[in-house]
Amino acid sequence: MKSNLSAWKYVKNNKKSVATMISALALSFAVIYIVHVLLMTSVEGFKPMLLEYPKKIGFFDLSEKTLAKSAVKGAEDATPQEKMQVIYDALLAKDGVSDITWAQVLQANYQAVVGNWSEEFPLYTTKEEIERYLEHTGAKLVGGRLPEEPGDVIISSMVLKNAKLSIGDWFLSDRYGETFRIVGEVESDCMISAGMPNHHYNCGTYYIVQYDEKNSDLRAFFEEMGVELGAADTVSGLPEHRQRFLDECENLIGDIVGAISAVVMSFVALTMLIAYVSFLRNRVNEYCLYASIGYRRWEVYGMMLREMLIIFGIGFFTGLVIALPAAFLVKAAILEPAGIVSVVWYPGMIARLGAIVLLILGVLQIPVLVSIWRIRTIDRLED
Repeated sequence: MKSNLSAWKYVKNNKKSVATMISALALSFAVIYIVHVLLMTSVEGFKPMLLEYPKKIGFFDLSEKTLAKSAVKGAEDATPQEKMQVIYDALLAKDGVSDITWAQVLQANYQAVVGNWSEEFPLYTTKEEIERYLEHTGAKLVGGRLPEEPGDVIISSMVLKNAKLSIGDWFLSDRYGETFRIVGEVESDCMISAGMPNHHYNCGTYYIVQYDEKNSDLRAFFEEMGVELGAADTVSGLPEHRQRFLDECENLIGDIVGAISAVVMSFVALTMLIAYVSFLRNRVNEYCLYASIGYRRWEVYGMMLREMLIIFGIGFFTGLVIALPAAFLVKAAILEPAGIVSVVWYPGMIARLGAIVLLILGVLQIPVLVSIWRIRTIDRLED
């Protein structure tokens, strides 16, 4: 028989059962995508602190023990203090390094949907130093004023939203009490903050280096100078931040997203397998009738496969139609007001969902092929 069996007949004549399967698929895909968007806030929100800020600002503190044992170029037999001065002068002389300041620091905390990150920001002693810092990082004062008195701080807009703070509030009041007052709000691509020290309330003291990206590998510079870094030394440049981002954000979140997707889609695959086995059994007589009037097994199989492609195709695209507007709504109504950085469009995740659809379709071929193998002609329906 030359004519093809129509895959639309079952779909059109069994709207209720088909709609149930399509709805289950669509909602599963939509939930996975929205969960992905939420989890990825930990990646998107940490990018400014871990990938952008270290391109412009670095921190380091070398212990006296390290300086004493290191054969620093040009100061091999000098005292640790003299070696530090040689290192300071050599680093400041590099083209692209504009300033090095010994300063106290505080930490700006960013809370994502999953996890949080704290990044140091400097406490300069003069307003002029803060102005140079803002100019170097490309930050703009968008509210309030610059620090002028001990304990004044200016905080990134995103950090303020995230911590539900505003100008006039006390910063880190749970830790330091009424010590650091927020006097200004700044915007930048790297979520920078700054301030002035208030006695010895701080999160440490470091050399703050203002550099360009080509000088952002401080560890390489120290090795070139002959410094033998140890466990007591702090070196925080772009390579260190990139590694932290890879280990603590991309890999970790990727594993979580993969685990959630695997659990949900395993459940969906099992549910669809049970549903298909059920409706295949209910259609045994139909398939036997096709065989009796001259259709070959592969033609019946082709019809069944096209039915599956229609159901899964509609389910997949319906899921995207639900997921994308829902993700935009979650971003606008929940994430942005909470100061949480998010991205809605993830083509890679859509591609992975498509791969999951193909995987489920592949699994479902087992009961379909079993049903095809068991097709009998009409005279053997009772067997």
